[in-house]
Amino acid sequence: MKVVWNLFLVASLMAAAGIAGYFLGHRAPATEASDDSDQTIEAIPSVRTAPIQQTHIERKIIAYGAVTAQTSDVSILSLPFESRVTKILVIPGQRLDSEAPVIEIEPSPDTQLQMLQARLAAQAAARDIQQTRQRYNARLATNQELLQSEQNLQIARVKLDSLEKQGAGGVQQLKASGLVSKVDVQPGQVVPAGSPLVEVAAGGRVQVRLGIEPSDAAAVHPQDRVLVLRTNSEPSVEGKVQMISQRINPDTRLIDVFVSLPPDTAMPLDASVRGELTVTAADALVVPRAAVLPGDEGYSLFTVDHEKATEHKVTLGVQNDDSVQIIGDGLTAGQAVVVLGNLELEDGMTVKTDNAPATQEAAQ
Repeated sequence: MKVVWNLFLVASLMAAAGIAGYFLGHRAPATEASDDSDQTIEAIPSVRTAPIQQTHIERKIIAYGAVTAQTSDVSILSLPFESRVTKILVIPGQRLDSEAPVIEIEPSPDTQLQMLQARLAAQAAARDIQQTRQRYNARLATNQELLQSEQNLQIARVKLDSLEKQGAGGVQQLKASGLVSKVDVQPGQVVPAGSPLVEVAAGGRVQVRLGIEPSDAAAVHPQDRVLVLRTNSEPSVEGKVQMISQRINPDTRLIDVFVSLPPDTAMPLDASVRGELTVTAADALVVPRAAVLPGDEGYSLFTVDHEKATEHKVTLGVQNDDSVQIIGDGLTAGQAVVVLGNLELEDGMTVKTDNAPATQEAAQ
């Protein structure tokens, strides 16, 4: 009886194992097929797009600086001989409506000595020519000696006349009209020949020197309009870019931009101002900033056509917080450009486009 019971248990276990093997063998292929299907779906990225627009784009550049004298109108008062300052009759920022005394100077001790030597040399040359002529008339001097004496007298007189015309003979006042922009000396100072004494803007006109970031310099051009404000409570003054410096100011580490102001502008020298430059690009291809990707070799973006992504190398133009001008081959207005999901893309990749959100964003 036990033998029969054991045989029954063995047969039951074998039948159960066969049934389990049958079900497991038939369910495994379905699971593998499902996994392959999921992997195929995940391989196609979903992206959002927006159309490339052909429109104008503008950006404001905010810069700060100070009021200075108009460079082209500035004249520098100086003397061709060493002098000593006796009086300064003006202050920086003073406007001179007509020719008025600006500074009073006198010859320095060295210049006075040169003047005395020139007078003595002229007197000695005059006596020498008289003696030479007497000897020449007595046939005791040659023509060459007479010519040499006449030449020495001429040289001595020219040097003396030059010093006298320059004012080296005594105290003199230098006069000017316009706007005093800078006083370079102090009373009692001995000034070398040719050194600046006072700088005067002859026309009385002022300009503004602004500092902009070196990266913004290429977007600014001569004759661009600039709104200049001294304080928020005062109305702005419209000027024009006169010159863009081609070097970085070592003091500010910025590029200097000089802005000319209208002739009737009444701004004090060295006043702090703020300038607003508007950079505009008309008829430009414009895309959202999110569409542009930076890379090692520049910038790029992806367009989508018939569910295929195409990479384009682009150069950036005018930019603002929301949009950017793009310049590149094969790009036209209306093309769909990827604005979300472009970090995952490669050139020629198949994509799935989600157009509805992109259309809503473009309409906004």
